[in-house]
Amino acid sequence: MDQVAAILEERGPVLASVAVVFATVLVATLLFGNNYGSHIPLVGSEYGSAEKRRKAFITNGKDFYKKGYEMFKSKAYRLTALDGDRIVIPRHLMEEVRQLPDDIINIDKAFDIMNEHKSLKMGNRKLTAFMIHIIRGDLTRGLSRINPRLSAETAQTIQEELPPCDDWTSVVAYQTVLRMVAKISGAIFIGPELCRSDDYLNASIGYTLDFINAVSKLKQWNKRWRWIGRYFTPEVDKLFSEREKAHNFLRPVIEQRRAAMKAGNNLPDDALQWMLNKIDEFGLSDEVLAETQLNLSMAAIHTTTLTVTMILYDLVVRPDVIEEVREEIRNVLAAHDGVMTSHALFDMKLLDSVMKESQRVNPGSLVRFQRYVAKPVTLSDGTHLPAGYMIETAHALAVQDPDVYQNPETFDARRFLNLRNGTAEDLLKYKNKEQYQFVTVTKDFMHFGYGRHACPGRFFAANEIKLILARILLDYDIRMPDGLTERYANLSMGPDAFPDPTKEILFKRVKTAA
Repeated sequence: MDQVAAILEERGPVLASVAVVFATVLVATLLFGNNYGSHIPLVGSEYGSAEKRRKAFITNGKDFYKKGYEMFKSKAYRLTALDGDRIVIPRHLMEEVRQLPDDIINIDKAFDIMNEHKSLKMGNRKLTAFMIHIIRGDLTRGLSRINPRLSAETAQTIQEELPPCDDWTSVVAYQTVLRMVAKISGAIFIGPELCRSDDYLNASIGYTLDFINAVSKLKQWNKRWRWIGRYFTPEVDKLFSEREKAHNFLRPVIEQRRAAMKAGNNLPDDALQWMLNKIDEFGLSDEVLAETQLNLSMAAIHTTTLTVTMILYDLVVRPDVIEEVREEIRNVLAAHDGVMTSHALFDMKLLDSVMKESQRVNPGSLVRFQRYVAKPVTLSDGTHLPAGYMIETAHALAVQDPDVYQNPETFDARRFLNLRNGTAEDLLKYKNKEQYQFVTVTKDFMHFGYGRHACPGRFFAANEIKLILARILLDYDIRMPDGLTERYANLSMGPDAFPDPTKEILFKRVKTAA
């Protein structure tokens, strides 16, 4: 009872407002609905009402998409997800859809909905534009300059995070890679000293997990009541608390950098400094800068960790592929004086193929290209997209479709290498075979998105992933624990899949390491 009394005392105004609007919202829900897309076939109608379909989606989301893909492969269909009805666009229309302007289909509004920005006090448009500018204008353009440092940080960090491994040593892959990626990325984001501090690691790693937890808990509420549910979701309060801790860590760091700038000292070549050099131009405060650093970590660290872990799980059960990739890395380094330059990484084409094939087999999310329809539009095949709907495309099902890739059920390490070389049949008939690179985005492979809003950090991520994998494969043998021969199964949550974070891989240092 004391807890109830405390809630009533603290959140009484919220509860009072609920009493005022409850009847209005309930009546509106019953009388009106978003039926403007009813001409588009609905998958899952057998479950009944929208709320019943939503609950079924939580446990059977993957089945909804599979059924829709099988029934309506070449036309749009609807399904009811956590945020209501959405329209799934077929692959052949994506070239047309991607060219629609932002005032018709909008990515920012889509992110607001998907990530509960309003409830979590996120979604600052200026901040997002600033971060993308820094990634495109400074990080990506500076990769050739940055890469030697990134390579050195990778070698140092792997040694720090792995045990000696003089004999076969068990390592929890995901947790170890997570700390590696946080440090390596952090060296470029905030500098090589701070990136190793516990305060930074806790902020950069923990904030993303707190964000994911807060969003997932809010999604359990019907979308009409999330504005209330936010006040009764402890994970939201924890996110706010951890955000403040991260800001408290970053404030003195920013102040020290400003003092160094004022004194005319030599300044670091990292993302924090790039931001400080341009923040006044964008009219942003230091608080926004701190939040931008958090968002940069959130965008980069966990996605890269998931990708590296997936690839390691694919490689560890294929020792023959490990030997082939290791031999390629050694040959490339011999041709580049032992230095992992950007050009050397580009020449690691078998490794690139393995990385892309791992993405194809383990696409992470079933869908890509989520957008909000801000203005109604009719596509060339007559499909009408009403305003207020979310749209997306079933990326994962396309990359595992035999009409797109031969023998899609098989992990083929050389698949994309052979397609680039022109030694395999190209079902997609690409004129430019370099479209089969890991970083390339097409309507047929949208892991990094598609169109003008494709992930701007994918070039940095690709370099970092290659550096981590190359260093591990050169310096260590890896194998499954005794008695295990099959790849670790991915875990699923709704339409998303991710590597099991609890699984172990055995590492043993190679005696003749490069």
